[in-house]
Formats: sequence, C-alpha cells, structure tokens
Amino acid sequence: MIGAGLSGLAVAGTLRARDLPVTVLERSNGIGGLWRYPDPPEPGPAYPSLHLNTSAKITGYPDFPVPDHFPRYPRHDQVASYLRSYAEHKGVADHVELGTDVESLTREPDGTWLVTTGHRDGSRHRRRFGHVVVATGHHWSPRLPSLPGDETFPGRRLHSFDYSGPAEHAGRRVVVIGFGNSAADIAVELSRVAAETTVVQRRGVHVVPKTMLGIPIDEIASAPWWARMTFPQQRRLIETLLRLMRGRLTDYGLAEPDHRVFGGALTISDELLSRINHGALVVKPAVSRIVNSRVHFADGTATEADDLVYCTGYRIEFPFLPFEWVFEPGGRTALFRRVVSLAHPDLYFAGLIRPFGAITRLVVEQAEWIADLVEGVAELPPPAVMRREVDAHLEAAGARYGPSAADSIQVDFAAYLAALRKQRRTSVLTTRRG
Repeated sequence: MIGAGLSGLAVAGTLRARDLPVTVLERSNGIGGLWRYPDPPEPGPAYPSLHLNTSAKITGYPDFPVPDHFPRYPRHDQVASYLRSYAEHKGVADHVELGTDVESLTREPDGTWLVTTGHRDGSRHRRRFGHVVVATGHHWSPRLPSLPGDETFPGRRLHSFDYSGPAEHAGRRVVVIGFGNSAADIAVELSRVAAETTVVQRRGVHVVPKTMLGIPIDEIASAPWWARMTFPQQRRLIETLLRLMRGRLTDYGLAEPDHRVFGGALTISDELLSRINHGALVVKPAVSRIVNSRVHFADGTATEADDLVYCTGYRIEFPFLPFEWVFEPGGRTALFRRVVSLAHPDLYFAGLIRPFGAITRLVVEQAEWIADLVEGVAELPPPAVMRREVDAHLEAAGARYGPSAADSIQVDFAAYLAALRKQRRTSVLTTRRG
C-alpha cells in the first residue's frame, strides 16, 4: 500500500479486517494525507483555512463515524486526527512506515513486485510484495504554469502547495491565480488581511454553496432519491436552485461558464461571492503578461502586486511507475473501473477519482473490491472487456468535459457507486461458477 491518507487507510483497514497482511508506505512524517498540516520545512497541500467541502456525516467511514462534537465541515487538523484514530481503530497504524518514499516499482519474473524505497536517513531498501495498491492521491505534484514575463516579477511567487497562511501576506497586494476550491479558500482568507486581493478567473466556473436548502450538497448527491433521478433531471434541479439562491454569476462580475452544471469541476464556497459583493475581492480575467511588479489582464487592465499565489492545481503523475501502466498516450487516466491497471491487473489504484460528492463511500467500495481480488474470492473480466470499459468511460468523459486529462478521473457519485457494486457482484459470481 502506497499512501496513508483517506484512501490508503480505507484499503489497508479493509485488508486488515480480512486478516490479510499489509504494509503501508508513507513518504511524509505522519498519517492523514492532504489533511495533515505539514511540519516545516515539509511541504503539503493543507493550509490554515482548509476545511472539508463535504459533510462530516458522509465523509466519515461508514464503520467509524466522525465524532459527534465535530462541526458539519471539520477543519483540516480535525480530519487528520480522525484519520489517525481510524488507523488505530482498524489496527493499521502499526503497519505504516513513515518517511518512506517509493522510488521504483518493478514486476519480477516470478510475478511479485519489487519495491525500492528511499528513507530519511539516506538508506534504500528493496522488498517484494504480492500486490500493490497506489493511494497517493493527486494533490502532491504542483502544476506551476509559466506566464509571459513572470521571470521579471520581483515579489514572492508560490503555489498553494507551499502556502502556509495569510500572516506573511498581511498588508501586501496579492494576486491569486486560479478559481478552484483552493483558490476560493485562499483568496477569501487573504482578503481579510491583505491590502488588496485580486483573484484571476481564466474560465467561467459554476460556484456552488456547501449547502442547498439546508442540506449539504454531498448528502444530496448520495441520497437514494437523487440516484433515482435521470442525469438531465439532476442537472435541471441544481441549476434551478442555483439561479434562485445566488442569481447569475455575471451579477458578481464573474465570467459565465461555457458549460452547464456537472460539465466540469465545481468551485464550492460559501464565502467567495459574499467577499466579492463586499468589495474585498476583485475578480480579473486571465493574466496576459507580467512586467516587473505590474500584472496585466486580458481585459486590458493591470494592477500592482507584491505576491503571486498560484492555485493552478496538480499534475496527476506517478514517477515510480511507467507512464503507460496508468495513462493513455494523451495523458488521460486509463484504468478499469478507475481502479485496475490494464497493463498489470494486480496493480490497483484507490481514490484516483474526482466525484461530485464525498469520496469516502466510493473509496470504501473500491477497497472491498480490491480486497476481493487480493483474497482471490473474485476475478477480473478478460482484458478485452476491461479495455472496452475504459474506452467507453474516456469517450463519455471527453463528450461531457472535453479532452482534459484531469477530467478523465471525474465520476458521478451514484452512477459510479452502482457500477462498482455491480462489478463486485459480477466478479464474485464469476469466481464461484469457476
């Protein structure tokens, strides 16, 4: 098992519950994945204002509920402590090796996996395993685009991965580049201490509150009544509610999205639009060029800046694996049911999905299926069948979201959960008949 975050712990806990041996290799100094606030100088994606965008009720593991005293949307340190408690509860904590960086993964002639790891003391180790589960997530390799003239910028430039809080930006002019969830959180936080805060929106994105009609949006996405609706009905309902609750995005000076709801990633924030309405945040279109400390935008305006914060996402990559084991030539993720490598069917991935809704129930179902396969109580369909499923998924994703590699991991909560459960039933039945 590679990774001791939410997904890795789910799989490790499931394997331990079946008395299957497991070793968890974690490169950082602690359990918790992206929710663990890193110890300096260790980098990490967590920042002081990071909270769950999905409710604690749905994000918690089904067999280990989030504590009752936690708020509906817990802070990052609360989530990290909960994950550590879960690891101890499932008997996984003693099987986690911290400060262990996987350098390479090689398939041996005898069918085992040779895993080479590097350690904080400078040592390297090589060990063999029967199966490998990759649960490193996709929020650890920052994507930092090059903007025309950014080399002339005299101020501080950093990615959200290296952002440690608003204090060092107090009284300064900050431009936040990006408009996703991290950009919304960080821009809102900075707007309370910075002299000026500008957020750059290159493309129109649907901004959605955490709750609708008092119900957390992830609880809506996981409700049985939602699953019974057709996709067009789901889309119409959310679009109607958004129009009633927040009006048109253009009323806030934002670009209108060029796609309908669920046609791309959503930006989830309760505060972003309010801070814009109150003048604490200025919205600008794409950066056209940077000349020293002056940032120029596509609408012909410009602003002086002291700091640039790039909230420009992350690359999906696995440097310890050959590219073709995970991706198709265009860079889109090509895994059977978003879990199984087509090149090596005993190489599994957990949590490499981006759902409209909380990820935990989906990861738990992935974990059960992976455990079925490892235990030998289920089997995979023939390679040609798996290839057709991957091709169908990528074709549907391309038609809905476009050719973006990042959108190839997007899934609908209810549909994906149903597909996983059906796959598990089919796999187990196949094994029993055999």
